[in-house]
Amino acid sequence: MNSLEIAENYGFLVYRKNSFPHISLRFGGSDFHIDTKPGEGLNLITHAHSDHYGHLNLQNPNALASVETAKILETITGKKFSGKTFKVGDTLKLNGVKIETFPTGHMHGATAFYLREADVLITGDVKDWKKLPKCRVLITEATYGHPSFVFEDEIEKLISVAKSKATLGAYPVGKAQRVAEMLNREGFEFTAEEKIRKICSSLGIEVGDSGARIVSPRNLSDGYILTAQRYYRHPRIVISDHMDYRGIISMIEHCRAEHVIFYHGRASEKLRKKLAEMAVGCSTLRDVDITLP
Repeated sequence: MNSLEIAENYGFLVYRKNSFPHISLRFGGSDFHIDTKPGEGLNLITHAHSDHYGHLNLQNPNALASVETAKILETITGKKFSGKTFKVGDTLKLNGVKIETFPTGHMHGATAFYLREADVLITGDVKDWKKLPKCRVLITEATYGHPSFVFEDEIEKLISVAKSKATLGAYPVGKAQRVAEMLNREGFEFTAEEKIRKICSSLGIEVGDSGARIVSPRNLSDGYILTAQRYYRHPRIVISDHMDYRGIISMIEHCRAEHVIFYHGRASEKLRKKLAEMAVGCSTLRDVDITLP
């Protein structure tokens, strides 16, 4: 289903901004730009990872981000966030449109936006879909959108190697904070490289000075990489901030979506076929064929 077909069926237009990553949505006379560069209207920032472009919206007074997302962006960049902030779970009314917010569990501050009048849910990246609302159209991710990606987080393995004071490679933004909270709950002493320590501090997460060490994957020389991805050369412990393939299907079933737009990550042909079997419509960025300035 392309942009005009979506508009005819669901009452809103999805389009690209000069082919920049991700998409925008026009509804009720307003534009909502999803994890992309600033534009006229509101920029919805689902979380603070750089591939969702919150850093491009730091000086945008019409950007919308959770308090935690804004804190992380400010810590990473050293700049002040000029947009509007909210607590995840708040309901807002902006540009005449009611926007409800929900947690996705992807990282601290990660937010799904529900435009009730349009009955469209925009999730960003998702780890836990259980608190998401029902919707007619779901705009979401497919990072692990192939049936070969089936995994469970190896929490016990993580705890075991932390006892031996191993070095743990984790993405500095998001995953490192999740791992830090896990180790704190288990009562383990641990330390972290400076960038990770600063982000943890901005969120009130304590980091010690000894024990296991959390570092960026690029700085991991000897230890374990914490990821569901398979291309790293280090020993791997599966700790993911995303759903696996089964989780994507379960989320779509939970939300009872009629149509899904995958705007981030790659939806495999097998996933699209599975949705067709479920009588769920499916579009990807390739189907969003209208580009506006």
